[in-house]
Amino acid sequence: MFEKLNSRSAEIIKQSSTVYNLKWKRNIEFLLFGYENSCSGWYYILKNNEQISPTYHYSEINDIFLKNLQRIIDDIESGKYNNKKTPSEKIRMIVEERGLYSLMNNTKWKELISAIKEKTPDIPIKYKILFEEEAPTYYWTMAGDEYFEYLNMKSVEWFKISCEIKEIKHRGRLIEDKVIIYDKKAEICEVLKNFNISYEYDEIENAFIIYGYKC
Repeated sequence: MFEKLNSRSAEIIKQSSTVYNLKWKRNIEFLLFGYENSCSGWYYILKNNEQISPTYHYSEINDIFLKNLQRIIDDIESGKYNNKKTPSEKIRMIVEERGLYSLMNNTKWKELISAIKEKTPDIPIKYKILFEEEAPTYYWTMAGDEYFEYLNMKSVEWFKISCEIKEIKHRGRLIEDKVIIYDKKAEICEVLKNFNISYEYDEIENAFIIYGYKC
């Protein structure tokens, strides 16, 4: 189907039944992926190897779909995405505007998240990213947060880890539920100290705060 598309000045990096990858000299790429023996898949735009468009999904290949792809290619060719900021550029701009400095890096975030998943996977967490104006109110879990696996940890302003896991046991309609609280403060503290991660302790919420950035 890709033979019907005009790649303009882009270099065709890869073209097959399941992958279509174009790259421009401005380091902007268009990537389309499809499932084997299927007419469905997804596509997006990259700049400097960072995604700068939403991930678009498709479920049918027809003339309308191909016209839409050609429109995107033509938009890239015309320079529409030249000045679009990458996630890293947006983060750097916010950090500079607010006078923040970094306290964490990808290695430390990875060590921390991996250790928590291994030792206390059900521990409640919440976090605020730089692009959010308001902090989240509720705690969640890593497994229960569908966006967490795709989160760019460079964008995390702060990360809170609750010290308590609550288990509710239902004992019937006429008897009040029993709440069992498991204190994980010692385990979490050990993880933070093992990886030499700076933290503050929130007495009110009984939670550790790890700052990605601070004033």
